[in-house]
Amino acid sequence: MLVRSGRAFLGLASVLVLSGAAVAAEPLAPPAMYPRNTWQGKSTAVVRVLNRLDSRVETVKIPVGETSHYETLEIGVTRCLQHAPTARQDAAAWLDIQDRRAEGATFHGWMLAAEPSLGILESPIYDVHVVTCEGNDIQPMLPTLEQPAVPPLPGKKPDSSQSGQEQDSGHGSDTPENNEIAPSSSGSSTDHDATNGAQP
Repeated sequence: MLVRSGRAFLGLASVLVLSGAAVAAEPLAPPAMYPRNTWQGKSTAVVRVLNRLDSRVETVKIPVGETSHYETLEIGVTRCLQHAPTARQDAAAWLDIQDRRAEGATFHGWMLAAEPSLGILESPIYDVHVVTCEGNDIQPMLPTLEQPAVPPLPGKKPDSSQSGQEQDSGHGSDTPENNEIAPSSSGSSTDHDATNGAQP
């Protein structure tokens, strides 16, 4: 009984190994990826404001092209961008901030959700940073995501019947020009500049 069970187990293991080898031999296309630094425009910026005097935190949603008022702050949004889905999660917004207090702080530029230290409102009272971008898709739009081709297996020999036909035909199929593969396109570029600012 034990001998039969052992033989059955070895037979099953052989089938699994062979099937695994067959699956491993199948070439797979690399994942489709957007080009680096690709952004999708969104219609609404989500901004978080901290009042250091009373530790009050407020989340404000501001449509692109409009200005919102929070206490003595005026926060305008010129553009809000979301990173492409295949890239690291991040959001960037071009903000115009004015504190209406006497000698209040101002800020005009990009704020990034993943790197808030790159854009700071230098105010002793308020701390402002971007949380995310949401809403409808607006310009700039993401380029078309092209599916990469399946690469050939390394060391795979061409079909002998095909190579024989090519030699008999006398065509120049063995020339380097015919055997080289043209590099794939990296995708179209999109203008991400804000009205008065540069791309994040």
